[in-house]
Amino acid sequence: MRRLCVAALAVCSLVGGAAFADDILSKSHAAACRSLVPASVGGPMPPRGVMTIRWLGTTNFEISYRGQIVLFDTHYDRGPRSRPIGVLPGDIRKADLIMLGHAHFDHLSDIQPISANTGAPVMGAKTATDTAFGLGVPETQLITVTGTGGEVFNFPGFTVEPILAQHSTLAPEILNAFTMAITVAIGAPTAEEEAAEAEIRSRGTFSPDVITKGTIAYLITLGNGFRLIYRNSAGPITAYEQEAMERIGGRTDVAIVAYIGQYDADRQIAATLPIVELYNPRLMLPAHHDELVPFFLDMGTEPLFTAIRDELPRTRTVSPLYREPVCINVRRNKRG
Repeated sequence: MRRLCVAALAVCSLVGGAAFADDILSKSHAAACRSLVPASVGGPMPPRGVMTIRWLGTTNFEISYRGQIVLFDTHYDRGPRSRPIGVLPGDIRKADLIMLGHAHFDHLSDIQPISANTGAPVMGAKTATDTAFGLGVPETQLITVTGTGGEVFNFPGFTVEPILAQHSTLAPEILNAFTMAITVAIGAPTAEEEAAEAEIRSRGTFSPDVITKGTIAYLITLGNGFRLIYRNSAGPITAYEQEAMERIGGRTDVAIVAYIGQYDADRQIAATLPIVELYNPRLMLPAHHDELVPFFLDMGTEPLFTAIRDELPRTRTVSPLYREPVCINVRRNKRG
């Protein structure tokens, strides 16, 4: 049976079994599993056999494992009216790989300074790598993928398979109505705030190709078979995702899935839950559920987690705070 140790919540549960209070954190784990300083900023790395996952707002995640750091998305400076996450682009100094889910501004606006600071390769669909190149990322750092099969990239201790997903779509009248309502509620921006937000938005693309050609899910497989999958938009499931899940036996260990866009919990669950069901993870973490002024409100995760509990009783859910480590024992143990 595989053990998932969620250090941030002081819970260590055997999936499908009882929770155990002992041996949650050994002394060798303590620093990495308690620090609020991301490894990419210079914080402690986890020991061998342990992975730390940190949510850094929106769909930014940091994965630390066996001395390596993987970043998903790069949107840290979110503007003067959005909640700060405690990390800015200039703070990020270490990364071995950066994967971009798609090329909207709220997913790659800080790719240039972060790629320059770290020297890490940057992976993404053509819309993402083209946008990154236009922002000043050297072509030698870019890895363009299609996600349509046959692409597997080997890194020390793990592989990455890009899988073509699909971006969510919103009726313009709904988006415009909520944007207006949010502006009324919080007030219009000052001229300086509006200029800063417009500059951040200018660092992304609004190409329609993002919807059906430019959104990539990423499947990470460790050398021992442990699997983590990441998807930063909750659009319709693609045939490529279905094929990939069938090929790996219809089960993952960790899934990070977007939970944003539809404003109403029931409508959003209808979009997000089928993706979670397809990925069938032992542990699910939501993404993109925090505010994005002036477009999105904070989305409460309780309705989604209740639906997952009822539909997927073997899947655990956790929603960490910004920078809070979720510490996972990724050693493969015999299943009971």
